[in-house]
Amino acid sequence: MANTMSPQPLTPADRQGRAEHLRNLVVDQVLGSAADGILFSGGLDTSVLAAIAAAHGRRLQAVMVSVKEGTGLDEPFARLMSERLGMELEILRPTLNELVDRIPELIRLLGTFDPMELRNSIATYVAMEAAAKCGLSVVLTGDAADELFAGYSFMFNMSAEQLPSYIRHLNEIMHFTSAVIGGNLGVGVDSPYVSTSIRDFAISLDYEDLVCEYEGKRFGKRILREAFSTLLPGEIAWRVKTPIEYGSGSTALKQLAEQSMSDAEFERECQRAAKQELVKLRDKEQCFYYQMYRGVLSPPKDLVRGEKNCPECQAPATRPDMKYCRMCGAYPI
Repeated sequence: MANTMSPQPLTPADRQGRAEHLRNLVVDQVLGSAADGILFSGGLDTSVLAAIAAAHGRRLQAVMVSVKEGTGLDEPFARLMSERLGMELEILRPTLNELVDRIPELIRLLGTFDPMELRNSIATYVAMEAAAKCGLSVVLTGDAADELFAGYSFMFNMSAEQLPSYIRHLNEIMHFTSAVIGGNLGVGVDSPYVSTSIRDFAISLDYEDLVCEYEGKRFGKRILREAFSTLLPGEIAWRVKTPIEYGSGSTALKQLAEQSMSDAEFERECQRAAKQELVKLRDKEQCFYYQMYRGVLSPPKDLVRGEKNCPECQAPATRPDMKYCRMCGAYPI
């Protein structure tokens, strides 16, 4: 007869043991890194890394972006943590126009005109430029913590049946632009959460390890928060996830792009791109970036056709099970 018994819920002792194991894994990764800097946000993921380094006598040079015209949400938290840890913090304040000036090079490097990717990655690009000018050799990043431990709201609102399998899927397909950007600028990138040991641990976790309620709010990354709760102030340990574009203020690029062309200009470019290059442009912001893309790269249809291609821009998917186009941002494909 098949076993129909439901799995037993985790006890506090189970979670405590797993949290301790995760703590040891992350500490090992940070202490084994040669990093002398960190791309810092004052969020949970990077604060954990900086706090571990400080607790073991290492003072990393922290770099962050807070766009001059934007409303960067990260700065107060980054200041709080840098002061607490005695860590030097360089806050870069580029203007929106300065970001726009750098975007064509970022597009050439990443091969994308996806607005969300560019709004997020331009902050990384500017921070990495500053790290290079400071003479930093290797920087830590918090990449992969949200993907592996359910940091995004759409993940921690999934059902207990859906979430673990989705994390396993992300573990196989996730990619991050920081290493590409750093390599282009001569700065090494070390992302502790991307290590094999932490990835293998993450995909073994149960729903209860990842999702919880705290002070009336639903949170992901439960195990990571609990593992380092004694090392971080409460406002950092239980900080709500803030995407890079909102944390840095680069989300203000969206309005600038929308104001850069009239409705008639947008319509003409949509018709031209669809007819000549088989690209369907969704909005003015994407059009704004696509014009930059075409200034440095050939249209996606000129790439070698793949097993699966994006119906919106014709770019080949990097793997057959991809549901998201990394070139134009279409979802699903």
